[in-house]
Amino acid sequence: MQLKDLYKPVRIASFVVLALMVVSALYAFTMTVLHWTGINV
Repeated sequence: MQLKDLYKPVRIASFVVLALMVVSALYAFTMTVLHWTGINV
């Protein structure tokens, strides 16, 4: 297998990982804002 053939799946996988990181960061931020009063800060 050539390196060029391997490049596209690796790029897709990295985009998926990046998207998951962004979604989880947004989720954590949203939960923090929603439950801010419950944390008693």
